[in-house]
Amino acid sequence: MKKLLLGLTVITFISLSAVGQDAQRRGVPAVVLNAFQQQFPKARQVEWEKKKDGNYEVEFDIGLISRDHQAIISPEGKVLRYEEEITSSSLPDAVKTQIKTEFAEYRIGDVKKIEVDGKITYAVELDNRYGDLKVDFDPEGKIVKERMD
Repeated sequence: MKKLLLGLTVITFISLSAVGQDAQRRGVPAVVLNAFQQQFPKARQVEWEKKKDGNYEVEFDIGLISRDHQAIISPEGKVLRYEEEITSSSLPDAVKTQIKTEFAEYRIGDVKKIEVDGKITYAVELDNRYGDLKVDFDPEGKIVKERMD
């Protein structure tokens, strides 16, 4: 009896989560959905939002290690921006070296790999007891932008 009850609970949960995703997808044009599914076929836990500028923001996970992903897709189906949460060990060596040199007193927090128009930057949150920084680096380790968090 317990196994039957557990099985029904699991089936209900799966059904409800699938219905929730379908409800969110209803307002998204087919061209946007197709572009997303072609670029990210293994995406799961997908959440859509239409932005004020008419573009669509989608948040999702890929793979067993649920790292956050986010994309901005135009109504025509073009991926305008793609962000992927990565580990600090995945940063290019030049970025790691720059952090050790310029920000030795900081601890690395969240790290994102961002692609816009084919250009990649790395957004790194750096934390210490005096304040937190957000620093954007290019793949060669050059600081693109630095701001207080």
